[in-house]
Amino acid sequence: MFNRRNLFKSTVLGATAYSLISNNNAQAQHHHPVETSQKTIDASKEPKRVRKSFYQLDDEEVRNLCRAIGYMRNEFPLNHPLHWDNYARVHALHCTEYNEDHPQVHWSWNFLPWHRGYLYFLERILANILTTHFKIDGSKFALPYWNWSLHREIPNTKTRKDLNISSPFFGYDILQENMVTPDNLGFDNSALFEGNRGPSIAKPQMDPNNELTQDSKDHVNEALYYTSSEYIGHILAAPFDQFGGKPTISRETGQGLLEQGPHNDGHDWIGTRIGKNRTMGTLRNAAADPMFYMHHCNIDRIWALYTNPQPDPKGPWGKTKYNFLDVDGSVITWSIQDIIEKTTNITYDHESVPVVIKRQVSTQIPFRVNVNTMISDKPVEVFVNNLLSDEPVLVDVLTGVIKDVNKYRINIFAKNKSSGEKEQLVGAIKWLDGEHRKHHINEMTHTFSIMMSRLPKNTDTLILVPPKNGSLPIQIKSLVIRKL
Repeated sequence: MFNRRNLFKSTVLGATAYSLISNNNAQAQHHHPVETSQKTIDASKEPKRVRKSFYQLDDEEVRNLCRAIGYMRNEFPLNHPLHWDNYARVHALHCTEYNEDHPQVHWSWNFLPWHRGYLYFLERILANILTTHFKIDGSKFALPYWNWSLHREIPNTKTRKDLNISSPFFGYDILQENMVTPDNLGFDNSALFEGNRGPSIAKPQMDPNNELTQDSKDHVNEALYYTSSEYIGHILAAPFDQFGGKPTISRETGQGLLEQGPHNDGHDWIGTRIGKNRTMGTLRNAAADPMFYMHHCNIDRIWALYTNPQPDPKGPWGKTKYNFLDVDGSVITWSIQDIIEKTTNITYDHESVPVVIKRQVSTQIPFRVNVNTMISDKPVEVFVNNLLSDEPVLVDVLTGVIKDVNKYRINIFAKNKSSGEKEQLVGAIKWLDGEHRKHHINEMTHTFSIMMSRLPKNTDTLILVPPKNGSLPIQIKSLVIRKL
């Protein structure tokens, strides 16, 4: 019988990384025997790795990154678990093929720690490749991050920009590649290249003027805001359940603000605009693009800046376990508690720090507006009784069970009905890549956390405008409003 799961398992991953990562013994017995590892990692003995902005890398650091990633892409056999495509599919396994053995890693408080672990083990693998295969001291290696708040373009290094050389994500040095003469660089010249990206070598900037349609221009303007230092500063002041995601132990899952805004828009700017046609724009393929890891390093860096109280990793948050691939291709199992406690050797050389809003999280009881309405084809007005001011507020939109698995967004406008001023766009409920909920649709409601930081004064009404496309209706059960 043909379906997505069978297609996924029939690829090379089916005989390697899938059977390595999956705990399903009934399925694994049909594949080649694999070795699993019971080893532990002593964090106190791990080398200290300092992640820098890609912009700050020198030429040799870029070459080492190309060497190591190029080795994973080209030198490992296709059936090896550490082949680049197989490592990328570990991410796909946890977001489009997930089950009880490998839980979903998006839309909840699992998002930040799982990706931290995924980065950590890739960094170990790349460092080991440099040491083992290139005789370079891998203990000095660290993944770089893409500081999109400061460098609003496909990342390049300062050295190369000063010489007017394009980003190595378009090929290490396009001036040396004529497709005929060997470049003699000694490593893959295009290790960081991915053909399915939206920004081009001619227009690598996050600039709405580079876009062809109004929808794309609007999307880039949104991305510029959600990746700005101002916005990051706002969300760093939010409680963790809104900053990092809702618990999975309740039946109301929800993205954190860091995932919903900066993370999603960074993916979409690189990978797609509105459709699903490029690598970074799809859950299934995103990790195949080397940009994925630079983007997620910056997401992790922002989490490292978070200072508000977080859930106790020794409690329910820390119990979920995941399987990762280690330097020899064997499996190592870590819980979220392990991830948080055993990655302390990783620090960041912060090229810039977001403008952190200096305010305490309000201790007031959040105000709930019971809505219980269905959005279908007409805007819905929600009266909020002047609860919203021109100061930033956090709003949780609790939905009923979502049955739509398409991409769409419900725009939210704010206004003061007595002022006569035009309503102002202040946020959106964005439902993206709902494919993962097809088999769980009868169990979950969803909470969308929205940071409304550009409110008109004395806002008393929110207007929820349904999308032009997408199968609706969707039930909005309540709005929970919390001031910072």
